Amino acid sequence: MTVREQTAEQPVRPHAPGRSTPISALGAAARALRASRKRTTAFDRFADWVSEAMGKPANIVFWLVLVVSWTLVFAVGGPDMASGRWLPAWFTSQGFNFPLNLVTTIAELFIGFLVATAANRAQSSLTALLDQIDLQEQQIEATESYIVTLIKENTELTDEVHTLSVETAKNAALITEVHRLVSTLVAAGSADGSD
Repeated sequence: MTVREQTAEQPVRPHAPGRSTPISALGAAARALRASRKRTTAFDRFADWVSEAMGKPANIVFWLVLVVSWTLVFAVGGPDMASGRWLPAWFTSQGFNFPLNLVTTIAELFIGFLVATAANRAQSSLTALLDQIDLQEQQIEATESYIVTLIKENTELTDEVHTLSVETAKNAALITEVHRLVSTLVAAGSADGSD
């Protein structure tokens, strides 16, 4: 069991004057923070995957090869290739920019949304982690304060035990003397009663 768990699970004792207990609300806050974390959905997992894939070198290389290949097809493909007769008419017409731009714009839009979703999740996770670190620091401070209080109380009790043992040692001699005198009186009383 860790110190944090011990602090969070510390039972609340009756509050005696001069005694203090650690802040038990911090343990409850930590449990509430863990319970409030968002469950990942299929969309979130997909967004994380797309975001991760977009940032990998393999993705950049793929698109670079595709653009270079497309350029080379038209640069070295000859007059038939450059005329575009082998492509669909809607793609080679004056309005070919519309379908091409439509597809790329929509793809960029959705990729942007997916990356933003992944970034939001990462930010939320980071914020939760920082909150948990702050909470743990508060628990450590509360535990340290509690330990200092317990050490002070222990020192006071040790001083009281020492004082009591000194008084007991002083009284032991007196008790021994009283016992001797009572024994003498009992012995003298029994001697007078037997005569």
